[in-house]
Amino acid sequence: MKRIVGRLAIILGLLVIIIGGGVIALTVRKDSLAHVYLERFSGKQASESSTTQVATQNDTDSSTINETKLNAQLKHAHFVGNVAVIKAGKLVYQQPYGQDPKKDTKTAATRYQIGSLQNALTAAAVMKLAKDGKLDLSTPVSKYYLLDNADASVTVGTLLDMTSGLTLSATPSSELNANVLPWNLANATVATPGTYNFQTVNYAILSGIIAQASGESYQKYLKQTILVPAGVKHTSFVTSATAQAKVVPSFTYDKTSDSSSAVTQATLFQAMNDQLGAKQLATTAGDMATLTQYITSSRFVSEERRSQGIVAKADTAYTGRLMQANSDLLARADFSGYHNALAFNERGDTGVVLLSNYQKAGSLSDTARAILKIVQKND
Repeated sequence: MKRIVGRLAIILGLLVIIIGGGVIALTVRKDSLAHVYLERFSGKQASESSTTQVATQNDTDSSTINETKLNAQLKHAHFVGNVAVIKAGKLVYQQPYGQDPKKDTKTAATRYQIGSLQNALTAAAVMKLAKDGKLDLSTPVSKYYLLDNADASVTVGTLLDMTSGLTLSATPSSELNANVLPWNLANATVATPGTYNFQTVNYAILSGIIAQASGESYQKYLKQTILVPAGVKHTSFVTSATAQAKVVPSFTYDKTSDSSSAVTQATLFQAMNDQLGAKQLATTAGDMATLTQYITSSRFVSEERRSQGIVAKADTAYTGRLMQANSDLLARADFSGYHNALAFNERGDTGVVLLSNYQKAGSLSDTARAILKIVQKND
């Protein structure tokens, strides 16, 4: 009997040692066999240390960018704002650069008004409706709106490339308008159809046509078909003064006096009403890069649709859409103190976006193209 008790004591002692060691392995050694078995039995991965960095969609990898050359280009252009680089469809770099007169602290989530860069997204929405059979570029605008002196030659397609002949000389209100379309329709006149003339009324009317063809508001359709599928997180419509207060303020520069001044709310709202009013988007450099990559990808529309409406042909007049220039896709916008530009490769999966709220000198378009070449050299 004593022998049995002794053997039991020895076995119990060994079990204590084994179990104790297992507990230590479970809690301390993540690579231990006991730890592996725990994960298998529980069906869960043990939590990482709180200091472990978890990869997210917004993580960037600047190792593929020559930052010295990139910063040299930004300095040469006197750039103040945010820059983002997307490479092979992945956001690899996004940083603020320089200081505006207010010395606002900027982060990767700093948002800017983008002005006529939004025209590329409006054109993309039109081509998505065309892809779905809900819209045709040859359809006369009169199917949707009656305009004085507008005949069948004024089509959806002529609105896209701004050859509709529509003009608008009325001065918009300095109070933010929630729906600028009635004002545009009431004040638009048809001059010479078939002749290019940059007039924001074209894209204001397109926003209304998008709403009619889709059965949704312009804002909701853009959100459902472009913003959400693209996966952007910091892009929204500036619907009020409260919403604008969350966007980085803009400044103008006077070269003669070498002085700057903040753009007033009244001036900004008047500029917004001259385009899309409260339908105007504000976004980050990173989001704009992602959106550009998305609307030019085969996931969105075919190459034929892209070339037909989203991208303007080489050597055509400025409309705010993406423009083909040799092997690059370009876009630019100057809007009430905001100065923005982007340059992408022809596939649309690699490019740079520059969003600025204070530009003293230099060409952002040239800077964007120069940075694109730097990025491509590292391929």
